[in-house]
Amino acid sequence: MNSSTYLIPHRGLGAVQALPIHGASVKGTEGFTVTLAPGQEGGLSVEAPDTIGTISAADRAEYPEIDLLFRAGLTPAATAQPHADGHVTLLLPRPGLCLPANNPPGGPYTMLGYAPPIDITNLPADLDIPAQARMHVLVNLVPSATAVDVFFGPTFLTTLSPGPSLPACTDVPILAHAYHAPRGNNRVLSVYAGDPLPASNEDSVAVATPTTRAATETFETSSFRAITPAPKPARYTGWWVAAITLVALVALFIVFIIAV
Repeated sequence: MNSSTYLIPHRGLGAVQALPIHGASVKGTEGFTVTLAPGQEGGLSVEAPDTIGTISAADRAEYPEIDLLFRAGLTPAATAQPHADGHVTLLLPRPGLCLPANNPPGGPYTMLGYAPPIDITNLPADLDIPAQARMHVLVNLVPSATAVDVFFGPTFLTTLSPGPSLPACTDVPILAHAYHAPRGNNRVLSVYAGDPLPASNEDSVAVATPTTRAATETFETSSFRAITPAPKPARYTGWWVAAITLVALVALFIVFIIAV
């Protein structure tokens, strides 16, 4: 997938919505990845890579976050599912869950597509997510030789050992979708980064390289990022204050000498 694609996950975020793709005719019943583009009459064009069908304007209106992606210069991608009776549907999460509650970093990153969940139950008490919230978020995966550390913003969550297989892209952050939900008297964060499923026609990794401020802030519905930038070293600017003070003292001393 190209660098401007955002892969919308449909699994692992609660109930899956199936929007009819009008006019689509596909052989087989295996899901595959499609991209979305603004279509005629207010709907969406579904492409793979040529146009295979359309989403109605009414269904598009239920998902304003897709238009946020368009305005940010990103191309939404999702899974199309053919059915035995010949019709094809577009699989999406419920409206409001297409985008995570925290936004990605402001530079290049790799975002994993769907993978089997890894449940984290021993979450920090000060985690910046309400305990009863059902929320789609991004987590940062930091691999080492034998394990993978999981972070939510600056907060360390856990170490996965042995760690899951990750793409070889050590020069950019690796992000994974996660879903936070209450479970009984506790809560769980399901991180979708398990070892890949058997080969399918669905893309499992989308490399995204935002190039505009809008692209990096599209996902922001809260004040926190998937990765918290390291603070920049404080620049020492006190030297010029000291210099001005010294000059002023010398001037006063000269005036005092002349006056005497």
